[in-house]
Formats: sequence, structure tokens, C-alpha cells
Amino acid sequence: MKADSSFDETYEELFPLIYRFVSIRVPKSDVEDVTAEIIVKVWKALSELVKKDALKAWALKIAARQIADYYRTHKHSASILLEERPKSLLKDSDQSDSWATVLSIGEALAGLSPQQVNVIQLRLIEGFSAGEVAEILGTSQQAVDSLLYRAKKGFRKIYQGNPDKGGRG
Repeated sequence: MKADSSFDETYEELFPLIYRFVSIRVPKSDVEDVTAEIIVKVWKALSELVKKDALKAWALKIAARQIADYYRTHKHSASILLEERPKSLLKDSDQSDSWATVLSIGEALAGLSPQQVNVIQLRLIEGFSAGEVAEILGTSQQAVDSLLYRAKKGFRKIYQGNPDKGGRG
């Protein structure tokens, strides 16, 4: 993406990534507002980006700081409540197994530390390299690898019904 990119181009490229990143970190009612604020900040600072091929990692770094600012100003709990899940989903018997799986995964992720959830999302869902994740999270590549190992191990134990041996820490 070029420094003179239009806002629409920036939005189209980054919105899905940033929205997913924000949606598991802030209350549902504020996801769209926080996402929009992040995209505007990225667009305004786009001319400062040195490595154009690192746009997504750079945007997520801005997003992480914006989410921290959000919690400093809103004084909300940093976790998304399970009550925010759509209640209508539980009534649909045709999809009950798939929704049960989604809810189980959500509960397992809730049992992990925020850093572990970050590394799972960035490495396994978004597909960033360990080096890119390290840059986004402000840590070393070795720390990311170690954190991912512990996150997978903790997730597996919680998901299989052994939460006392989970990964929060």
C-alpha cells in the first residue's frame, strides 16, 4: 500500500483484520467505534510507515495501543462476557452442535491469559510469522514461540475438560 493510498483502500485492506482483533478484546457495543478510530489513526499515520510490507503488523500494533487506551478511559473489565453471545443461536437445533463447539472454544480461550489469546489469534488465525507477532506484541520471537506452546497446551487442557491445568498465567 502506498503512502498516498485513499482512505477507502486502507479501509478495505485493514478492516477485516482489525475488526477481528478488536472484537475479542472490547465489549460488543464498542467494537465498531474502536475499529473505526484505529483505521483513522492508521490512515493518518500511513506516511510515517517505513516498511510498507509490514502494514498489517504496524496497524495491529496501533490497534493494541488503542485498545489499551480504550480500557484506560472506560475502566471496563478487559474480558468479553459470555452473556454477549447471541441467545437466538442456542435455540436453533439444526446448528446446536456447531454452536456448542464455538461456545466451548470461547470458554477455553477465556481461560487463557490475554497474551496467550493474542498469540493464538495472531499466529494461528491471522497467519503472522513469529517475528511479526513479536514486533506487534513488543517481545522477542523466542517469547512468542514459548507463549504459543503454552497457549496451545493450556487451550487443549481446558477444551478437553481439565481447566485446573489450563494456561492462565
